Amino acid sequence: MVNATKKRQVKYADSNVALLLTPSLQKLAKLLYRTYLETHPDQVRYPLGIAVSPLTYRAGLIFSQKPILLPGEFFVPVELIESKIY
Repeated sequence: MVNATKKRQVKYADSNVALLLTPSLQKLAKLLYRTYLETHPDQVRYPLGIAVSPLTYRAGLIFSQKPILLPGEFFVPVELIESKIY
């Protein structure tokens, strides 16, 4: 069961990230975010997004306002993932 989160007002420069991600990368980001919410339901700190590598399919949660990405990685904002969960 996924707990509902409060909407966060975070603006990102690249709003076209959904166009760059393949459906499998979007699914990977959604799966990681959902797994985090299910295993840590009482956490006060929610991630701002997920860093996804299209070459290795490695993904990681991002908690900082200014994420540092490796070359080739994409930042998927939580707002994009939350809009596709429900």
